[in-house]
Amino acid sequence: MANPGGVGHPAQVTTPAEPAATGKPRWWSSAHAWVTTTYYAEGFPYSIVNNLAEYLFKELGASLQAIGLTAAFHLPWNIKFLWGPFLDQYETKRRWLLATEVVLSVLLLVLAAFATSAAMIGAVSVCFMVMAVFSATHDIAIDGYYLEGLDEEGQSRYVGYRAAAYKLASATVRGPLFIFIGYVGWQVGLVTAAVMMGALTAFHAVALPRVERRGSSIVALPRLLASRPYLTAAAVAAIGIAIWREEIFGPDLAETVVAPVREWIASLRWRVAISVPRWIGLGRLAVLLAMLAALPWLRRRMEASDSQYARSFVDFLAQPQVGRILAFVMLFRTGESFLEKMRLPFMMDEAGLSGPEYGWLNGTVGLLAVFVATIVGGRLIARDGLRRWIWRFVLAQNVLNLSYAVVALFPDPSAIPTWGIGVVIVAEHFGAGLGTAVFMVYLMRACDPAHKAAHMALLTALMSVGYTVAGIASGFLAAAMGYAAFFGLTFVATIPMMALIPFVPFIDGRAAASGAAR
Repeated sequence: MANPGGVGHPAQVTTPAEPAATGKPRWWSSAHAWVTTTYYAEGFPYSIVNNLAEYLFKELGASLQAIGLTAAFHLPWNIKFLWGPFLDQYETKRRWLLATEVVLSVLLLVLAAFATSAAMIGAVSVCFMVMAVFSATHDIAIDGYYLEGLDEEGQSRYVGYRAAAYKLASATVRGPLFIFIGYVGWQVGLVTAAVMMGALTAFHAVALPRVERRGSSIVALPRLLASRPYLTAAAVAAIGIAIWREEIFGPDLAETVVAPVREWIASLRWRVAISVPRWIGLGRLAVLLAMLAALPWLRRRMEASDSQYARSFVDFLAQPQVGRILAFVMLFRTGESFLEKMRLPFMMDEAGLSGPEYGWLNGTVGLLAVFVATIVGGRLIARDGLRRWIWRFVLAQNVLNLSYAVVALFPDPSAIPTWGIGVVIVAEHFGAGLGTAVFMVYLMRACDPAHKAAHMALLTALMSVGYTVAGIASGFLAAAMGYAAFFGLTFVATIPMMALIPFVPFIDGRAAASGAAR
């Protein structure tokens, strides 16, 4: 008898987000509710790792180059496609989603224990990297759950909600949370973040519909991690705190065990942060190109293979015009990625904004712009199709980068009124929201329905290659070129992506691309 939940044949059933078998759902299990809260939960730890880290490093007196190098924490998003297929094969996306949320809540508490002084920056860096691994896995689970729970029309209809919720989470971290930390300190602020993450986890445990059958069971330790994550997370947290808090075992053990560990972490060079993401990104591109060249041979081998893991990658590479897809996805956010790491230091050091002022502009008025842009953008794409709006939205995303160059060209940017700086921030957020609506729709169309989570993980990981490399280079480029020239470069970097738009498939949907291929 065939094993319907086995590795080779994962039994997953795509059903509506509001299954008929459950009757009329309550408001908390409607698609409006779970799409919004899951993507808020996705963006929240992501922004803590990728945005709060740079705030913390700046407050600790890090250089412009070091702030840019916090982009190295994005490395797990570069390689998350490696474990994406396993989320398709084992358990359900719902279980993976809940398990990673529990672990992330605990890790925020551990980070709060470490974020005490500049001397702890090594431990803080390690904690950020571990959080990044679980947050990247969390992203895979949420994207897969979304694709399982909604049909293609629903995916387009709710893209505005998911993008807006994600941006809201990012704005919460960059705005209110940062302001709150300024008043109460890092430890209280991070504990508050952990409580927020825990509340989202509790809500999802109750509210998320069961939209897919369970895949293969995870055995031994992996099963423990998936089904009882709080035990493992608690153990890791206890060990980490015991090692670092010398008062637990006294100064003697701290001197012989803790001090060498701290010195080893402190001795790590930032050049490792530069080289590892770069070589992983180049290595992955080399592997993808090799697989493209060997695709006919691989497909023949796959006819005798029962591996869902391998098939997911080969089927992705078998799509029409896959090279254009890879280039378009990887280049889509390059300009925004250059801009993101340097926006905060420019606004605070050159434009004269205080941390709270930047937080309010970024997390209040800017947040409203993000909501309007993403929801309206998603609705317009769902109504009129991606082709009608792609150029307008992409230009809005990219051209508005130049507004920062205009500010930087002023003899004294700090003399510009705060409302003028606010216009720049709001306009850039609005354009980024429109670009996000385009990108999310395109990514979903580029995913084969048979391998949704794996292909989404691969595509978003490819996008993050550009993010990581651009972020790491941003501090060095800004320091060498000056802010005005650097912000001009952030627009120039978007031109290759825009040149690909007339040539990439799936602009009109998968069905249209398949018909054209035939």
